[in-house]
Amino acid sequence: MKRFIGKIEESQAIIEGEELNHLRNVLRLTVGDEVIVVNGDGCDYVCQITKIDKNIAKLSVKSKKNNKNNAKNQISLFISAIKREKLELVVQKAVEEGIKNLYIFESQFSTMKLKGEKLVRYQKIIESATKQCERADFMKIELLSFSQMLEKFAAHKTRLFANEREGEEFDFASLKSAKDIAILVGCEGGFSAEEKQQILQTKPENISLGTRILRAETAAILLAGIASLFSGN
Repeated sequence: MKRFIGKIEESQAIIEGEELNHLRNVLRLTVGDEVIVVNGDGCDYVCQITKIDKNIAKLSVKSKKNNKNNAKNQISLFISAIKREKLELVVQKAVEEGIKNLYIFESQFSTMKLKGEKLVRYQKIIESATKQCERADFMKIELLSFSQMLEKFAAHKTRLFANEREGEEFDFASLKSAKDIAILVGCEGGFSAEEKQQILQTKPENISLGTRILRAETAAILLAGIASLFSGN
């Protein structure tokens, strides 16, 4: 069945906006057709279309079940602001990899300034990726200052800092029993010496991803995938 983002109101589901356009004009679904509606609570709602108007579709909820594809562990990805198109790719892949929280922060060498940056575009990417990978929980996304990032990063039990050129070999198999993982990746220009010092004061795992220097988006996607895979996420 096709999947849609919608609202659940007791025994009824509501689909509006772009999702309605996709249902009505792209897929050309009609009254009587069954679909799955998700609202971010982690459940799949099997629904039958009962009414399609110009601005809204109403559906009757037939059944509800927990989604097995939701993120099982608390994995948070922290990434310094990079170019928007590359950041959008990271957002999409983080959802697919089962990341629970994505934090974007501004560091000294960030190529994109976060002042005035809005999350609407990223939320749409999250919703689209959620449907594509068949999750039913929405990855949370938040913009932070560098100091806010340090505080949140330090609060996690297992902390992985991708420190280019200065990182050490890390046994990713040790993540097998980890349930609360934080991943920290810098922007294209990396971190300043002062920023690295502040990060290392949180006593993270100071890790290397190999001798080749990876692009920021590559490092973020790769590390998020490895952490998710080894932790059984």
